Amino acid sequence: MTGPAPDSAETIGTLAGDRPVAGTGELVAATLGAGLLDSGALAFGLSGIPFAAPSAAALHLLLCGLVGLWVRSRARRGRDLRLAGLLLVTMVPLGPLGAACTLVTVALLALFSRYATGFQDWYLSLFPESETGPAQELYELIVSGRENAHLVAGESFTDMMWMGTPQQKQAVIALVARHFRPAFTPALKAGLADADPSVRVQAATATARVEHEFNERWQSLDHAARAHPDDAGALAALSRHLDDYAFCGLLDSNREAEIREKALDGYRRSLELAPDDDGIRLDLGRLLLRCGLAAEAAARLEPLIDRTSDSRILFWYAESLFRLGRFGDLRALPIRRPDLLGDGAALPDALRDVFALWRDDETAAPETAAKELAA
Repeated sequence: MTGPAPDSAETIGTLAGDRPVAGTGELVAATLGAGLLDSGALAFGLSGIPFAAPSAAALHLLLCGLVGLWVRSRARRGRDLRLAGLLLVTMVPLGPLGAACTLVTVALLALFSRYATGFQDWYLSLFPESETGPAQELYELIVSGRENAHLVAGESFTDMMWMGTPQQKQAVIALVARHFRPAFTPALKAGLADADPSVRVQAATATARVEHEFNERWQSLDHAARAHPDDAGALAALSRHLDDYAFCGLLDSNREAEIREKALDGYRRSLELAPDDDGIRLDLGRLLLRCGLAAEAAARLEPLIDRTSDSRILFWYAESLFRLGRFGDLRALPIRRPDLLGDGAALPDALRDVFALWRDDETAAPETAAKELAA
């Protein structure tokens, strides 16, 4: 005979952290009966009657076998096996003491399960689904103290991790885990070092989640690149992902260097397949500079200087020239591309002053001095 379908469905959907619910009365009765019978067998074995000890041992083994058959019958009926299995594994070596311990466990579970949250519910509460409505999203931002800020404000998140309440810290970690950016890494690391155990656990879980998502994406992109070895786009996508993974700040130095080497190799191979792709060339040059390979970075970016419309390429090229000590080429660069680096170019304020200092013309110094005096 098999049990009703609802019990089976309940057991199939039960996770390791859920509390047992079905068959508790049967469990208590079987545990109590097995404990009493085994106590009687133990008392008989200690009575001093001839052959009492072997007979008591045989009765104990028989009872253990019957308990094993009962556990098997629970499995067939779709009942929970955790406490029944506990009875079996403790009764074999401990006899009636194992049954008593199981009864105590049942009593404690009945007591604490009235107030405790199941592991699965607790875990899901750490990182609720991302598809939240505007009201819920606003509530989370208010709780985290960031109701008027954008999610990329990594420094403010870090400040909140050092000075906020445990609830605010947990709200920040949940937001960081759902919208991770490399700028958020200090906030996660602050959570890992927090004095509150609940914050440390949540930060560790968030870190593992971020790394898991990076690795899953890595496997997917790697599979696509292997399936299409001549597709420069697939190879470049894999390299960019590895570049981002190495830049996220969650890896140790050796692992970070290893992944950056893989990204460099991928960028080089994808650039060989698509030599006219300015995006790949820019990403390669930027990563080469981060790895300290300024000479190769300058060589890779040089072919784009006269034709590119992306000023970022000129910024990274200027950085490579500075690191190589090619100051003459650096002074000539604004004259070479006045549309992007000249006085009328749309540059950020900090870079405008930098290129004004290096510009090889007569008006650069007076202009810079006038700005400094006005400030």
